[in-house]
Amino acid sequence: MATVNLQKTSAAKPKSINYEIIGGRKNVIRKENKIFKTPSRAQIGHQTSILPSLDDLPLIDRSLIDYTKYHKYVGHAGRKYSMAMQATRGCPYKCFYCDIYKTTINHYRRSVDSIVEEVKILYDLGIRRIEFIDDIFNVNVKHCASFFNSVKKAGMDIEFMFPNGLKGDLFTKELLDIMIDGGLGGMNLSLEHASPRMQKVMRKNLDVEKFRENIQYVATKYPSVVVGLYTMHGFPTETEDEAHETLNFIKSIKWVHFPYMFNVRVFPGTEIEHFALEQGISKKVIEDSQDMSYAEGSPTIAFSKEFTTMIRARFIKEYMLNKERLLKVLPHQMKRFTEDELDQKYKAYFPSTINSLNDLLNVVGIKRAELEVKECLDEKKVEIPNLKSKIEKRFPPKKKDKDSLKFLLIDLSTYYMKDWDNREYNVIEPPLGLMALMSYINKQDIANKIDNKMIKSFIDFNSNDELIELIKDYNPDVIGVRAMTFYRNFFHDAIDHIRKKGITTPIIVGGPYPTASYTEVLKDKNIDVVVIAEGEITITDILKRTLKNNKRFPNKEELKDVPGIAFLRN
Repeated sequence: MATVNLQKTSAAKPKSINYEIIGGRKNVIRKENKIFKTPSRAQIGHQTSILPSLDDLPLIDRSLIDYTKYHKYVGHAGRKYSMAMQATRGCPYKCFYCDIYKTTINHYRRSVDSIVEEVKILYDLGIRRIEFIDDIFNVNVKHCASFFNSVKKAGMDIEFMFPNGLKGDLFTKELLDIMIDGGLGGMNLSLEHASPRMQKVMRKNLDVEKFRENIQYVATKYPSVVVGLYTMHGFPTETEDEAHETLNFIKSIKWVHFPYMFNVRVFPGTEIEHFALEQGISKKVIEDSQDMSYAEGSPTIAFSKEFTTMIRARFIKEYMLNKERLLKVLPHQMKRFTEDELDQKYKAYFPSTINSLNDLLNVVGIKRAELEVKECLDEKKVEIPNLKSKIEKRFPPKKKDKDSLKFLLIDLSTYYMKDWDNREYNVIEPPLGLMALMSYINKQDIANKIDNKMIKSFIDFNSNDELIELIKDYNPDVIGVRAMTFYRNFFHDAIDHIRKKGITTPIIVGGPYPTASYTEVLKDKNIDVVVIAEGEITITDILKRTLKNNKRFPNKEELKDVPGIAFLRN
């Protein structure tokens, strides 16, 4: 790891910190003799004789969930009636703040032909809105251009959205033209910070001026493209002048549709925690901030609450609620979004003060007559007739043995309805990772022996008690849970409730939180196994062993032979 000169605080020097490398990154660990971690499993995409390439993985079986439930709500792209795709895995960057999202070491891409094939399948289902979850789709410029040219050549009229933050300094004007000509409807770009020093500290190393040039090009030449901008506030060692630098960067690009200023979060087990501890931020302060939203002022932030409040107030008042900006961008948003979508989008953006487009207009003092466009997109134009039956026809159900092993997959990445109004950016996404996992299992030689059920918080159950009822009704042999760090306490509370209700079914957990913080996760003795990094091959391995044991979950000695997991010894 390169050495960087960092601005130090005056706090007392902390005790020495132990760390290990997970996913190629430094992760803080605590000495925990009770934990057994097996050797790492090689990453899918390496293209060896043993491992599949990304092209070899089965296309996601869209019948695994009921899309009609999800299409009532907007996802990260702010749209309904869309489907998500993934074109890459891993990341070539080493940014220290997002260890928590890194579940792979290397960066691999599906071929253009493979991606286009899946797009064509979705297009034939009637899907005209596709969002890519990749934040590195444009890292390979030729690959990116080839995809959009292929879509255009195939005559598919599709709007593509990239909500998770493309690399804004890698674009060329030529590539941007190709993408927009090929159907790009919107993209979020990840700046994080406008300060060159902070770019070095967090090892993102963006060319900030090139980034500014590219986002200005799109905002000016293609104002109908819904551009979002991700920034972060409150990194350890960040100065007040640097915080203003980021705010001024945002204000310099007049027509960004949805800029975000997230407060920095420090998650246990990650490299940013190691960095924060070095700067004198205590472990207790980090622990106490874990269930806060990105909008809340975490005590780990480098500034006083008054300064952070002032910066956010200026950001909202001087940019987000700027009447001139809204008169420019709203007509383009209204052409691309339905009224209900904009209502949900702005409610997520302003979680407690603005609940609809009309609320926004009233707050700013804009009458609809002042807008170039008076009505939003008609929802009937984007609805997909008979989608469920089309999906079932394209992805027919798999025949299962009568005595199949029951595998329940639970996605705990959305809070329950009672918490809905208190959380920023609480949008609904289908559990694509779990769908990819089950699609892989259903193509293996054990497919007919594994029956599965997939459920997601808020969509399929809206309380811990409702979750218990679903578990008891299905009576699974094995439970798998996906956990995001942002929902850490929510996740542990649900697991605790399961055990307190007398359910002893083995529980396997995976996802960003367990991957980066398995030592933290395994302090919860309710959890049997943590899957570190990718899950397809590892979960298949565990399920095969369970089947071989006549549905008895592998014991600790047997689990030692499964690469890529961790568990308590006793």
